[in-house]
Amino acid sequence: MDPERYRGFSTPELKPKDDFNVLPPPPPHNYSNKSKSSKKKLGYLIFALVVVLGIGLTLYLTHHAKAKKTNTNSSAPNSSVSTTTSTPKTPQIASTSYTSTTYNASFSYPSTWAVTDNGTGPLTVTSTPMQLESSSGTNVLGQIVLTLVSKGNLPKSFGTQAVAVLDSQKITYSAPSTTQAAASYISFAQYSTTVTPGGLDAIYLSGNFGYLKNQTIPATDLNTVDPLVYVSFNACASSQCPISTLKPLTISSAAWSDNNFSAPILLIFRSFSFD
Repeated sequence: MDPERYRGFSTPELKPKDDFNVLPPPPPHNYSNKSKSSKKKLGYLIFALVVVLGIGLTLYLTHHAKAKKTNTNSSAPNSSVSTTTSTPKTPQIASTSYTSTTYNASFSYPSTWAVTDNGTGPLTVTSTPMQLESSSGTNVLGQIVLTLVSKGNLPKSFGTQAVAVLDSQKITYSAPSTTQAAASYISFAQYSTTVTPGGLDAIYLSGNFGYLKNQTIPATDLNTVDPLVYVSFNACASSQCPISTLKPLTISSAAWSDNNFSAPILLIFRSFSFD
């Protein structure tokens, strides 16, 4: 080794503590029970949760089963209370047919009613005497009268206009002729001389003309209907209803909701066949 080459350099002296082959012994490892204790507590917690969930699920299923049973029992009809709701049925009416050559019309009407047709004047179909509710709310012995006249023959009491006391209703004819419309409105009129609210003076087969409640019914509309058909009401002085004692009667418009009253009128209206 060339001493000049390494001049100025010295080799440090190794001391025992720098001997890397001589290392201090590692500190003794202290094994703790903390990890085992945590795992044990976690296991207890999971077990407790499973138990609680199981109990909760059991209680829920038990309650649900009881509730279902209760609902099933409550839907059963009470033996002391009727659960059947009845709707008003249209009365069965024995009817008779009639054909008028004067008005080229055929129709059916209740067998207990009477047709008057002299071939020159109005055709009428009159009911037997019955109790009718007047516009003042009292029961009056009276008659229902259906009248059939030629176009433009409105009763004088109609005047130039009337007022609708109910919304018009559309009916379908049961057997219309080939020249007849399939349906028509029926309109509920109160005349200008009647001042009682809700008073009904006549019911018109008004063709294509329909009106809302409280709307004006012009005479010019109904004068175009051919033939003209309407229902009016008479008060009777006695059970025989002598013609000489008959007086026009204004009835309550609420009567129309009574099937016993409206059914025979609808029977005639719907049965009309005009040639």
